[in-house]
Amino acid sequence: MRQSRPQAPLGITDAMSSTRYPFERVREHLLFQSLEDAEWKALTAALLPSRFSPGQVIFQEGDPSSDLYMILSGVVELRRQYVRHPGDYWLATLHAGRLFGELSLLTGRRRSFTAVSMTEVQTLRLSSEGLILLPLEVQVKLYRAWSQIISEHLYWLDSMFADLLEQRGVENVASAMALLHQRYPS
Repeated sequence: MRQSRPQAPLGITDAMSSTRYPFERVREHLLFQSLEDAEWKALTAALLPSRFSPGQVIFQEGDPSSDLYMILSGVVELRRQYVRHPGDYWLATLHAGRLFGELSLLTGRRRSFTAVSMTEVQTLRLSSEGLILLPLEVQVKLYRAWSQIISEHLYWLDSMFADLLEQRGVENVASAMALLHQRYPS
């Protein structure tokens, strides 16, 4: 049976945002659902509150940073630069309750996009150092949950490629896939 949940860390309430993801609900996120009370307590000790002003870059594409962020309030936009078609391209808009940055945390690779706060944003941040210091059983549960989340993302990408095949024709998608294989060999 779960005991009372820890109080929110100082500084993570945002009176300026009408959309807020209460700290109490963080535990309900798929990533954290399997944690027992003691494991949850260990994780909350590793979560660091962060605040970003509107227009502030949280991290830049190519950065070596590897922190995971959960948005408690505000809106974050993900952007990417492309060589073939120069410009700053929108990838996604994330609201309270969403995670971002987890792939860099898992893989140790540089950031593949830029994250920018569109409003006043409050997050909880898990650093790679914080993850490593967590008890092994907590790390295992988090990696299992990440596997499930990544599997769902791959399923979505597979569906997206199937839709592209139908819309654009096999030749265009096949050439795009060949470029992907050149860029990211297995």
